[in-house]
Amino acid sequence: MTVPDWFSLGAVNTFLAIAGPALATCLLLGVGGAILQTTTQVREAALGFVPKVIGLLVLVALGGGMMLRFAENYTTHVFQSIPEIVHAHASR
Repeated sequence: MTVPDWFSLGAVNTFLAIAGPALATCLLLGVGGAILQTTTQVREAALGFVPKVIGLLVLVALGGGMMLRFAENYTTHVFQSIPEIVHAHASR
């Protein structure tokens, strides 16, 4: 069965729109926390964990709606295209 090009590209774009900001936030806060721990020589696990959790909560509060709309639009498009994909496959 041949999958339409928009299907794979849309899945990758949706993944990047949802996971990308969270991964970037954790990366930046993790590097910042590691630099802080190295410079102050404080070895506390909470210094690496708490800023990431707070950053993700802020991210979800500010951009969660946008991320959810992106996933909703892609999912709606996929479900609306099922008859077209099935019909194209059945006519072969």
